[in-house]
Parts: sequence; C-alpha cells; structure tokens
Amino acid sequence: MTHPFDINQFNYRSTGKGSALIWSHGLLGCMQSEDALGIYAWHRFPKKLTLLRFDAIGHGLSATTNNKSDYLWTSLAEDTYQLGTKVLGDTAVVLGGQSMGCASSLFSAILHPEWVKGLILMNPPTAWELRVKQKEYYHKIAKAAKMLGGKGLAKINAKHIDRMLPSWLIDAHKHSVLGMLDGLKSMKRGSLEQLFLAAAENDFPTHEQLAKLNIPCLILAWDGDETHPLSCAKTLAEILPNATLHIAQSMADVDDWPELIITFCQQLE
Repeated sequence: MTHPFDINQFNYRSTGKGSALIWSHGLLGCMQSEDALGIYAWHRFPKKLTLLRFDAIGHGLSATTNNKSDYLWTSLAEDTYQLGTKVLGDTAVVLGGQSMGCASSLFSAILHPEWVKGLILMNPPTAWELRVKQKEYYHKIAKAAKMLGGKGLAKINAKHIDRMLPSWLIDAHKHSVLGMLDGLKSMKRGSLEQLFLAAAENDFPTHEQLAKLNIPCLILAWDGDETHPLSCAKTLAEILPNATLHIAQSMADVDDWPELIITFCQQLE
C-alpha cells in the first residue's frame, strides 16, 4: 500500500497450528465469495497445518483505497508478505492463490525468495502477450465500474457467468455459483475504477525472473475459461524449474484439488 502497512486494515482469518499456507483470492473475490462457491473445501484443511486467508485491500471486509498503485500485483504481493510475517513471524511459508492471488503470490516469491518454500498457482490469469490484448478491455470495465459500482457490475456478471467459469462447473454448482459475486456487490465505484485501471497495467514477472524460482510449484488449471487461459498455465509449467501442472476437464477433477493442495503442503511441512 502507498501508506505504512496497518494490519487492522485487513480482514483475515488464521486457523490451525503448524507449517503455514497463506491463500489469496481472485479479482473481485473475498473469503466470503470463495466459501460461497464451495470448491475449496477449506473446512477439510488439516488443523495440524496453519491456513491464513484474508481479503485483499479493496475487497471483502478489508479497507478500501482509491489509489491505483495499491492494486498493482507487486503491491498486493507486499501486503501478503507484511500480513504473513506479522501474523506468523518470519518462518518460511507456502503461498497460494487463485487468479489475482496466483499473480501476487508469484511476485511475493520473487520479492522475498527466502520466505517462500512453495507455490500453489490456481487458474493463472492472462499474462504477457495475452495481457497486452486485455488492456483496452480493462479500461472499458474501469469506466463501467465508475458508473455502475459493485451492484451494477454484479448484475451484469450474473447474466454472463458462463464467461467466467467452465460450463461443467456452472452445471455442478447451479445453486451456489452466483455466490462468487457476493463480494463484488459491496465494492465502491472509486475503488473499482482504480482496481481495473491497475489490472490494465498488471502483468506476470518476466520469463527470466520466473526461471529463477527454483521451489516446488503446484499449478491447478482448467480449460474453457478465456480469463484464465490454459496456455498461460502451460507456459508457467514450462518456465518454472520445479512445477507440476494439473488440468481439470470436469468437476470430478476440480473436486480433487483440495486434496492436492493439502498433500502439497504436507510434503513441504
């Protein structure tokens, strides 16, 4: 953040006791929306491990800011580090996240390599040349967000939920899938505008930076989602020196993800 870090600005939750996983949600999400969607099964995460989750700045019940720089992935990465070390101390952790949380986790590992012993990268977002093509789109959404606010954007997204998730996942979670928009509804016009302007500037680390991350990485991806193209996940798997890629083609595959996450964390305990 542009001002000194204040842990009281963040809504966070720490459970369990032991080796830690710090998890970061995706763009427009929050802990509440993750729980509503129901694919993470955090209630099954072992109590002998620590799970630290939080709402990113401007999301959920965390503080709001109208500074674009606060929503840059590098800034979110620093927030993750500051929050993690204040809650858990300086011990090395596993970082994980979905989409935006995947990106901020990557930057945290690059900025603080001694602190991160493993990465879980779920649904990597558009990056590199694909990200460049998205800039105009994000600028358009920023203008719409300034006019409509969170409730307005949530209504629009509810009508086009098929653009945000694979069809088989929507079919499997018909009664809960719109819950992923719960966090968006309360977001304010000013912060949403700056968030999307930041999205237009954000991009993944360079291939050279990523090639130096010689730590275990678990990549979880699915096909049929333009916002989280499978090609980006595959490129990450090729560049990162110690990465394993799991591609979900069905809801049954996604149902395995919580156990894959747990096993990965236990192996690094």
